[in-house]
Amino acid sequence: MRRKIPVTLTAEEVGKLIKQPNANVPTGLRNKAILSLIWDSGARVSDVVNLRPGNINIGSKEVTVIGGKGDVDRNLSFSDYTGELLKKYKEARPKGDYFFCTLGGNKLDRVYLYGMIGRYAKRIGIGKKIGLHTLRHSFALKFYRDSGHDLIRLQKILGHKSLATTQIYCYMDGTDVKEGLEAYYNKRDSADKNIENRIKALEEEIRSLKADI
Repeated sequence: MRRKIPVTLTAEEVGKLIKQPNANVPTGLRNKAILSLIWDSGARVSDVVNLRPGNINIGSKEVTVIGGKGDVDRNLSFSDYTGELLKKYKEARPKGDYFFCTLGGNKLDRVYLYGMIGRYAKRIGIGKKIGLHTLRHSFALKFYRDSGHDLIRLQKILGHKSLATTQIYCYMDGTDVKEGLEAYYNKRDSADKNIENRIKALEEEIRSLKADI
């Protein structure tokens, strides 16, 4: 079955998108922080809506995702800019079990978030049909390129159980899986003589698994 290629945005488009929410009102500040966090970290929408106040360490600029998709825990980093947004929102947020919540303190609805980003995209003339997951894909493609095609590191950040899932970004960038694996192993194990064997083994794993983004 042919895989659907994810829609992505340029860094410039994402920057314009993040500027749209009005940070002077609680919901706008919340939405701006959500957009910026996903762009910084590649978090899933489910990761964001399920974050608890204790999962965010603004001092160390790190988010801890507990029990993400596939029950994979991981730590994600964010920028100083996002940290400032999170700090301001933390001070203004309603009391609730979830960090990002409604004005009444309830858990955010994914349908609302999908509509929210659609409205912002329309304001700045983005004609593509996008959702919050588009920011995750945009982050992933940018990270893959900026990291020198480090496919395995990207896999860990995204929380993919199978490397076969992550390989879609090789295709989108016009590179091959071997290049992405070499970028990781050459950095980590420059003195390791078995790099080629590891790469071959992982390529076999990728061929044997069905990918699901």
